[in-house]
Amino acid sequence: MSFSKEDFIEGFVSETQEHIDAVNNGIIQLKSNPANRELLSEILRELHTIKGTGRMMGYPVIESLSHGLEDVFKGIREEKYELTDHIVQLTFRTSDCMQRVLQKITEDGSDEINISEYIDTFKKASSGLFFTTDNLDIDLYDDGEEEALLLDERDETLENITSIRIDINRINEIVRSFDNLIIRQFRFKHQLEEFEERLSALEGNAVHELPKQLKEDLLQTETAIFDTQHQLLNLRMLPLDMVLTPLRKEVESDSFKLKKNIEFDIPKTEFLLDKSVLENLKGILLHLIRNSIDHGIETPDERKAAGKTDRGHISVFAQQNSNHIIIYVIDDGRGIQYEKVRAKAIELFPNDKKEIEGMSHKELEQYLYISGLTTTEKATELSGRGVGLDVVRTDMEKIKGRIKIKSKENEGTTFELTIPLSLATQQGLFVHTGNMKLMIPSNYIAEIANVEEKDITVIQGQSYLSLHNQLVPLYFLSSIIGGEQNKITSAVIVVEYLETQIAVVADSIDQYETVVVNPLPPVMQKLEAIQGVVYDENYAIIPILNIPDIMRRLRRLLAYDMKKYQIKNRKHDFTVLVIDDSATTRQIEQTIFEADGYIVETATDGIEALDILKTKHVDAIITDIKMPRMDGIVFLSNLRRMSEFDSIPVVVVSGVYDPETKEKFFNAGAQAFIVKSEFQRGNLLQAVKELLGE
Repeated sequence: MSFSKEDFIEGFVSETQEHIDAVNNGIIQLKSNPANRELLSEILRELHTIKGTGRMMGYPVIESLSHGLEDVFKGIREEKYELTDHIVQLTFRTSDCMQRVLQKITEDGSDEINISEYIDTFKKASSGLFFTTDNLDIDLYDDGEEEALLLDERDETLENITSIRIDINRINEIVRSFDNLIIRQFRFKHQLEEFEERLSALEGNAVHELPKQLKEDLLQTETAIFDTQHQLLNLRMLPLDMVLTPLRKEVESDSFKLKKNIEFDIPKTEFLLDKSVLENLKGILLHLIRNSIDHGIETPDERKAAGKTDRGHISVFAQQNSNHIIIYVIDDGRGIQYEKVRAKAIELFPNDKKEIEGMSHKELEQYLYISGLTTTEKATELSGRGVGLDVVRTDMEKIKGRIKIKSKENEGTTFELTIPLSLATQQGLFVHTGNMKLMIPSNYIAEIANVEEKDITVIQGQSYLSLHNQLVPLYFLSSIIGGEQNKITSAVIVVEYLETQIAVVADSIDQYETVVVNPLPPVMQKLEAIQGVVYDENYAIIPILNIPDIMRRLRRLLAYDMKKYQIKNRKHDFTVLVIDDSATTRQIEQTIFEADGYIVETATDGIEALDILKTKHVDAIITDIKMPRMDGIVFLSNLRRMSEFDSIPVVVVSGVYDPETKEKFFNAGAQAFIVKSEFQRGNLLQAVKELLGE
């Protein structure tokens, strides 16, 4: 199955525009210094990248334009002719043409225009013949008058433009600056409160009160600041339909492959989610829907035998609850076959057989999220590797979401996803443990329990809280945060993740707040137990606990602990290193591998790749040929000279097919060679799987 280029058009257009700008800047500098071979190489590299990415995305016009201009500059490099003003003008005309084509791609997804005049001019120029650029006009609409009219209308109505495009990084910079403004506002408010307390202690309180107008101005300023903050954060929001609508095509395609008759219901929504949430959500929903198609929905014959209609049904719908979206993925298939899950769990955990035999269906569900666990006897094109729900769990943790399963055998399964609207804000409970103030995100809090000593039971050294006729493991936060383990207090918070609950004891509970999340400072980047930080009015850092990681740490003593299994028995997670100077190409290849359960590292050239290899284990490498600083062949030669890396399989993904180049790479130690024009998800994955022995 080929990748869907629609998902990458925006990134492709943006990246190609950057490469076009680089070519224009390069030709201006080269005109002033024609002998600068480094500048010439840089222009060729930029054109080669445009050509390769255009070929991978399936835009032959972009590919032909960049290829033709590349031939012209190769003639200069080979000293067939010198750089002339005509070549400079040809470069600018070609750049203008590419930009117009990018505009057409943005508008209708196509680059189908007539560039025959350009092709003829490239041939003349690269042969050293006389040429002119006077005839190089591009008509996007096959009607010059219509195009001119359209452009005139755009010029005349410029003042009526009501929207602009803005890079998401610029919005993030504004949000960060605004966060600092909020912190200063908090501090100002805190100082005024202290000042007012001091005034009230003086004689003649009425005389020394803060002016009423000052208080009102502060309140209005506070309201305006939070209003503006809300609007700023909304700039990063995109429609949920951007993810939901394309899923219908996936269902039709996948059900056809498995010869299943499936009706897919997905109503329109008006919900908006943060771009970073949507990026992960697409893969999550795709995994769940494919799980329903492959494992849930029966074949028409099986459904008839079960007394059902031969047509299966999968539906996806969403509803909003406060600052979260709840998405349901529902099928009317065979449901989870819990006894098969139990048998598979016993097979994987023979030492825990007795405990697994006594587990409820809810307790068994945690095994579904283990990589390698599958109840399917026969693998299919869609699944069978046992990694689907493990990927869902990992991606849900990335977006701070929760997942629940409701299933009844022979009636169907419902996956319930609770997802934050934005990762920029977080609701949560502030607690104190020792001398630390911490925040527990609200989406993991099941309840706050009133606990007495009589409610605590100790079994084999583990404390349990008796709650609603169930025993919930109980831990002190101080056991991992640091500090003394005090007696049980009223500050007992029950947190829940993947249908599993634990109770955590803090010294005290402060308040419930909605806050803006800040990324971890560099010094805290490796602390997996913390998902972000907020700042108080005194600039003190308050960590936001990563509850899934906290639960894994605290539950290590439990007999059926999932982390213990993952460390000792989990199937090896393969890591792939993708090396390409094109961001679009890196994104496409990263998406392909991550969707299949691989861990992916990326680098822009050979030097960055070698730096990554020094610190991280890599099982396979995908590399481009032409890259800045260190190209593919130099990188491969360096790699094979290092004994610790000489056995890592390398796949070359090239923008052009050249038998000599291919032989050169194989002689240097590459194991596979894929041309971008023939690039598909399947052949790249298959090449890597074969090399890794999967």
